[in-house]
Amino acid sequence: MKQKEKLAIMVSSTIYGVEELLERIYSLLTAYGYDVWMSHKGTVPVFSNKTTIDNCIAAVNSCDLFLGLINPNYGSVNDDEGISITHQELRKAI
Repeated sequence: MKQKEKLAIMVSSTIYGVEELLERIYSLLTAYGYDVWMSHKGTVPVFSNKTTIDNCIAAVNSCDLFLGLINPNYGSVNDDEGISITHQELRKAI
């Protein structure tokens, strides 16, 4: 019997201050059989010829499922518009 491929779920969130929550989410989703892409765990696919934001947006485009967590921290801003990477991921997913 052919083994079913795992669905890739990207978890988008700021990291600082919610590390314990992210650890629990990662453990839970992994236990359910998902391939979890999460910056906190270093599991987001990364290509050396792309910037951090380009890698993050590419992951949003490539994942099967997207889980965006909104919390009080805004996150790192890496663009001229002043929009955080997490915010850009959420906008792309929507």
